[in-house]
Amino acid sequence: MVEKVVRFIGKDVIEENRRKAEALRRLYDEAGVTVLEFLGGPGSGKTTLIERIVERMLKDYQVDEIAYIGGDVATTLDTERIAKYGIKHVQINTGGTCHLEVPHIEAAIKALGGAEALKTIKVMIIENVGNIICPFNFPLGAHARIMVADVAEGEDKFIKHPLSTRVSDIIVINKVDLADYIGINLEKMISDAKKLNPWAPIFLVSAKTGQGIEELYSYLKTIIERHATRK
Repeated sequence: MVEKVVRFIGKDVIEENRRKAEALRRLYDEAGVTVLEFLGGPGSGKTTLIERIVERMLKDYQVDEIAYIGGDVATTLDTERIAKYGIKHVQINTGGTCHLEVPHIEAAIKALGGAEALKTIKVMIIENVGNIICPFNFPLGAHARIMVADVAEGEDKFIKHPLSTRVSDIIVINKVDLADYIGINLEKMISDAKKLNPWAPIFLVSAKTGQGIEELYSYLKTIIERHATRK
């Protein structure tokens, strides 16, 4: 009996988060802000990738038109790295929870100035807690969910985490400059990802060297511009 109750509670929590995420999406759309969520395991290079994207983004947008919400269990280290670019930023510490949830984002939006302040922002980046499983089950209403996997995690990363792969809108394979050194078959990674999610574009990048960043940013910009025309 206890096992059955626990199972239902889990489903209810996820379903309730989904409904709240839909409300968040409506809030984003009303404000005209495009939200990009970056997800991936610890060490996959999410923060470095976001740094490269923000650097490129600042060539097209004003500094006060970009916002960042950083999710972390305990530290402010990642947000400190993004804050140096001068964009609006909020740190969310979960205190142990392995993912961000809608109430976290609602609190971050309040810290940014609320719904009215969102109208001055064109792009909001959410960096979820470093975890390859939990965050993918709790959408935050983003217009694009970007899965970041790096070659050092192993070429079987996608088949080991099929749900995470399937729910992603964009797949980024990071640290491709290391692939030959550690014997990773990039073609297998690409093939596995396509089998699980044939709709998501796949980008091969190295956040460290800059390889593939322009191609990824160009795609993200099309999402931003497309959403802006719907405002």
